[in-house]
Amino acid sequence: MPSYTLSSKVNQAHTEVLVIHCSDHRFQAGHYEFLNLALNLGENYDLLVLPGGAQALSLLEYLPKFAWAGWKWFRFLVDAHGLKRIILIAHQDCGWYKSLPHFLHSTADPRAKQEGDLRRIREVLLREHRELSVELYYAAFDPALRDRIVMEAISN
Repeated sequence: MPSYTLSSKVNQAHTEVLVIHCSDHRFQAGHYEFLNLALNLGENYDLLVLPGGAQALSLLEYLPKFAWAGWKWFRFLVDAHGLKRIILIAHQDCGWYKSLPHFLHSTADPRAKQEGDLRRIREVLLREHRELSVELYYAAFDPALRDRIVMEAISN
């Protein structure tokens, strides 16, 4: 197998930021742009990417092994890297959310489900780790803007 020498160098700087978002390929460039340019993180953050993003932290009753793994990874990163800021991003038209049973949520509105989960996850994170700052965002695509991604902060 050939090897490749990349122009990228190892980031030696310490980070205090963890970002958790969905693995949906349609939003990756938007997440990257938002995190690095809009939030000015300059590629200096830990990243946990999986289907449904942070929703894995809320699956205790339905998929306890998923929730266990999600929390294990989260706690490892927070403790090992001394993280202080957590950024959770959900997105429009999430296939993971579409695959979940309806009984897991009190509403049929997809965005309301995702925002509700993010708020509940933030509450748990802040109960366990009072020192953390937790930010919630929702990525949507706007057909009127030729499917450009719009990132919106989720309020309390």
